[in-house]
Amino acid sequence: MKKLLVAVLVLCLALSMVPAFALELLSGGDTYPIDTDKTITWYAQGGLNPHEKFADWKESPFHTGLIRETGINIEWMFPTTGTDGGVYTNTLLADPTKLPDIMQGYFMDSASQYLDEGVIWDLTPYMEEYAPAYYAFLKAHPVYDKAMKTDDGKYYAFGFFREDGGWNDSYRGPVVRKDWLDECGLEIPKTISEFENVIRVFNEKYGAKFSFAWSRFKEGGLEGAFGAYGTSSLTYYVKDGEVGIAQMDEGWRNYVAWLNQLFNDGLFDQDNFSLDDTSIKAKIHNGECGISMTSMGQLNNWMKEATAAGSDENWVAIPYPTDDEGNISCIFGGLGIGTWTSVVTKCADEETMKLCLRALDYAYTQEGFLYWNFGTKGVSWDYDENGEPAFTSLVNDDPDTDPMIKYNGATWGSSCIQATKLLYLKNSQVAIDANDLWFYSVPAEVSSGWKWPSGTTFTVAESDELALIAANLGTYSSENFANFVTGVSDINDDSVWESYLAAYETQYNAERVLEIRQACYDRYLER
Repeated sequence: MKKLLVAVLVLCLALSMVPAFALELLSGGDTYPIDTDKTITWYAQGGLNPHEKFADWKESPFHTGLIRETGINIEWMFPTTGTDGGVYTNTLLADPTKLPDIMQGYFMDSASQYLDEGVIWDLTPYMEEYAPAYYAFLKAHPVYDKAMKTDDGKYYAFGFFREDGGWNDSYRGPVVRKDWLDECGLEIPKTISEFENVIRVFNEKYGAKFSFAWSRFKEGGLEGAFGAYGTSSLTYYVKDGEVGIAQMDEGWRNYVAWLNQLFNDGLFDQDNFSLDDTSIKAKIHNGECGISMTSMGQLNNWMKEATAAGSDENWVAIPYPTDDEGNISCIFGGLGIGTWTSVVTKCADEETMKLCLRALDYAYTQEGFLYWNFGTKGVSWDYDENGEPAFTSLVNDDPDTDPMIKYNGATWGSSCIQATKLLYLKNSQVAIDANDLWFYSVPAEVSSGWKWPSGTTFTVAESDELALIAANLGTYSSENFANFVTGVSDINDDSVWESYLAAYETQYNAERVLEIRQACYDRYLER
């Protein structure tokens, strides 16, 4: 039975790659703006912050415009500047009697607990009437619907979805300086051995190293070429219906041993663990790196900067490398379902809750979809000669970084549907080609079928137990990754490896954690 359910899920994954607008969204033209004098409070942990040029949301065309479009007065709230968003959210949740009406954050794992404790509303009885566009959208997309409710069928959140399924979930991958490849007489690397050869040749000829921003590597890099499913961040994966921990597998050991060899040979940049998207640029543009891992947005920025500086450097995407037999277990990707969700807290009375549903539902209407992605028609966007949305000169000629987020709310992820067209407008052709290459070059089961799915919910008892037994599991995994790569611990020493594995059981309760995760996953399949 389990294998049948897994087969059905993989089929659903493939179907989820069909553009969302194969089915039309409902119109909200007869509903909005709403005539109300009520005010709701709306907190966003991330993804919806006003553009950096604005002092606060009251200067932001998107945030003030949403009030105009919906007719609902909104008081926006965000984490205090300089504060970690997750920490700030947890601080708010520590006093459930003083929460904003809407909260956007990560609520999936603990949804059952929040419902049981009366922190958030069970939206099931109200969805069809007060959020008809969202309800219809979920019913038209079973994979999305499955992720937005608990195991017992309770709807509790409004989610973030990508129009073309998982296409932009594979927004990160390997890149190379094509001009250097040509100078060295090398082909685009396809296998991990060819990838390593590029690193070595570039080091010998240019003194360059394998460098990357840590955030672009830690959650998934080149592990698929080794039959592995994770890098540094603790990763739960699913293979043949069974849940596993990537950092406990022999494939992961082989992958990290390869990185360790690069480190020992002086090819793995020792700064990698501290580099970010800003600090990596000096190495990129100064010829200190010729092969890397990055995002389509950063690739876009690198090439803009190179062009502006008159540089001949030519960065292009390359495929995720396979093993030498052509096999690959995974790439960085997903189903097009984000982890940001918005819930309505019980601090909102029933009438306010219904108004919150109507405010959230706007994003899933035809008109709201356009507003959330492009802003106000005739101001920040209009239709081009092909009948496609296009930004106006107000956006296109704005020299600020990511000017479109002054006018839209879908660029970084929120409770809405992110239009693929937005990503095409935001990025250059080289970045779009990169995303196409990373995503379309592998089967669906490689891009997303291995992933622990978004939308799983633990029972209250499971949440309580995991909080007690698994709090430090991620720290243990990431610390040992760094130690193995740098040689502080010898990953090639069998006794060291066995001791490392044993601690997962004796100190970090991995067996019990996997039992809980397996039960949670099996329930998810049966929804």
